[in-house]
Amino acid sequence: MDVRDEQTARLRRRLETALESALTDTVSWTVATDGPVVARLPDREIAFERADGPDGYRWTVVLRANGSVVSKFGQFETIDSAVEKVESLVRADVRYTVCCDG
Repeated sequence: MDVRDEQTARLRRRLETALESALTDTVSWTVATDGPVVARLPDREIAFERADGPDGYRWTVVLRANGSVVSKFGQFETIDSAVEKVESLVRADVRYTVCCDG
């Protein structure tokens, strides 16, 4: 297992633990790792994008609803800090905002 696989496995374990704790069987969810790590809930998806840089990894948390990006958060320096953001997003209202990337 290379470093990238280890990071994905660690993120998946940490994310599953956080979702179990935050949602306590009140909402169904899954975590997929067949591409980027994605937590899927009935009304939203939370994806993790990883950027490799000279000083290590940075994580961006992407909140999507109905297939569209609602918000992006990051760049987080650790898996724990990225997952902490997810803990607040699983209960928050999903609201669209109009913005641009350019």
